[in-house]
Amino acid sequence: MKLATLLSGCLLLIPHFSTAQTEPGRALWSGNLQLNTTQLAGEYPNGYTRRSPQLNFSVNHGVFLQNNWLLGLAVNGSYYKQVNANTIPLNQQYRRGGLSIFARKYWGASNWRIYAGGGIGGNLDNYSQEVYDAGTSIRTENRTNTYQVSPFTQIGGVYFLDGRWGLEMSTNSTVFPFTFSGLTAGLIYMTGRTRSERDIQAATPPTVGSQARAGRFTVGASVVFSGRNEELNNRRSDAKSLIAAPAVGFFVANNFLVGISVPITWSTTSGTSKAAETTLGIAPYVRAYLSNTRLRPYVGATFTYSAYSFKQDPFPKEQINHTTGGTLNGGLAYLLGDNFIAEANLLNLNVSKQTQNNQLKNGLWLQGLQLTTSPAFTVQYVF
Repeated sequence: MKLATLLSGCLLLIPHFSTAQTEPGRALWSGNLQLNTTQLAGEYPNGYTRRSPQLNFSVNHGVFLQNNWLLGLAVNGSYYKQVNANTIPLNQQYRRGGLSIFARKYWGASNWRIYAGGGIGGNLDNYSQEVYDAGTSIRTENRTNTYQVSPFTQIGGVYFLDGRWGLEMSTNSTVFPFTFSGLTAGLIYMTGRTRSERDIQAATPPTVGSQARAGRFTVGASVVFSGRNEELNNRRSDAKSLIAAPAVGFFVANNFLVGISVPITWSTTSGTSKAAETTLGIAPYVRAYLSNTRLRPYVGATFTYSAYSFKQDPFPKEQINHTTGGTLNGGLAYLLGDNFIAEANLLNLNVSKQTQNNQLKNGLWLQGLQLTTSPAFTVQYVF
């Protein structure tokens, strides 16, 4: 729904200027970067510390060699390692690398393009794990290597928001002619310049939206409710869950937003026994928009606190843990009409600590970095 709102808004409200995005001299970039680190520490057994760094990345680059013909290269990789520092440290490690080349043909005019193409790609996976034999006290390492090479086809479309940024929707298939099972939405960034683009930019003045002016309020929310029931061996069980995050903000100055969100997660199960889980949090945030055009970058920060509780009949409700953390983020915002702001969150740098409500006060540290051109899109209403 949010993505449909963004697409329809872009179609109706962005001026339709003719761009030369797919001429020789232009190139496109997209990619993702995600870095996470988990550290778990406790007193049992015998004192332990477990660290689990994880890295995922992908880079896509294409060059227009002729009008509407693009030749591209895609690189991706993953790395994961789990290190256990205790009496018997058993570690495991996973690596993956991939490479593909592709060609595309684009059709369209003005801000819209559709394309079809294909290429060939492959990947190599390496997994290693330490194994300990308690009977012989011998430690060994098992390794597994796998590889795959396959051709693929791809189709998609691009809507260019301005001379540099475009919104892309695409899907790939390893079966010919086509068997597609998923659709990916993201942003692409264009480099290079053509003479026609310079003429368009010189003749097109920036437009200024009023949504980010001092004194205006924003509201937004995400709500997901789900349920399940089953009957097995003449026994019936039911489960329900709710995930919600209402938010409200206020522009204390032009282009500077202060707000608060209340994330809520609730689930309940009933059958042979009844149990309920609840996570309730509070997340104040600030956000600064960095230009006065309709398409504008932003940076922001969010502080979060949440508490998790569990109740199972006939026992009383118990506070299990609480989490505190902070996030620095950045992205692109587009001002739709006079009352909506659509945002694509491209960068997140976060750190959090989860503490158990027990005598040992075991702690779990989480750190993460994510840089992506396939973001989650959100829409806020401004009044």
